Amino acid sequence: MSRTSHSRSSSIRGFSMVEMIGVLAIIAILAVVIVPKVFSTIASSRITNAVGSINGVKTAVAEFTGKYGTLPTTSGNSRIDDLLVTAGLLEQRFSVKIGTQPAGTPPAAAEWTRTNGVWSASGGSSQSSQTRLINVTSNTNNPSNGNNYRLDGTNNLPAGSRVVSAAIVGLTPAECRELSLRIDGEVYSEADTTTADMRGKVVYSGSGSTRTAYVYLAHQ
Repeated sequence: MSRTSHSRSSSIRGFSMVEMIGVLAIIAILAVVIVPKVFSTIASSRITNAVGSINGVKTAVAEFTGKYGTLPTTSGNSRIDDLLVTAGLLEQRFSVKIGTQPAGTPPAAAEWTRTNGVWSASGGSSQSSQTRLINVTSNTNNPSNGNNYRLDGTNNLPAGSRVVSAAIVGLTPAECRELSLRIDGEVYSEADTTTADMRGKVVYSGSGSTRTAYVYLAHQ
């Protein structure tokens, strides 16, 4: 065989087993480093989307009170976001990309109507499994289900106030804490994912793999 033929044969011989193992090892190392960062970026963008949605509905709530006055309270079947849609102040129901996403057709909620200047809701099924906006009467219980907030970390809202909240269902403990950090900052957020958060605009409690977080929007 000539030197030229031998050179061509060497140049096209392909990878050896050692070289292949080296390439696979590099790919595995890159995957270990990059993949977690990709998932972390996706999770962070979903929290960002949720905060943006919360700010959007907060504006709609302010517009409603400016136009119609006091917001009506909700029952287990009714939703304030449906009221805002009916009033033409939101294009669609409140939704976020974190937590439990609707599976199939969600249960029908109460319908809002306005009679003699008064808004009321009737019919519908329980919305407790759905991410939604609620308006309930405040008390002085530990903040956990949207009926009280300690916005300064210590003092309760005035008893009897109407409190508008975003209830976000099915969050992981990590999502709850991250949402609190984004909205309340370190001061009113817990240092870990296991402690119930009772301070600031984001509150949640409970144990297990998922929780419902309540986010303060306004009170009257």
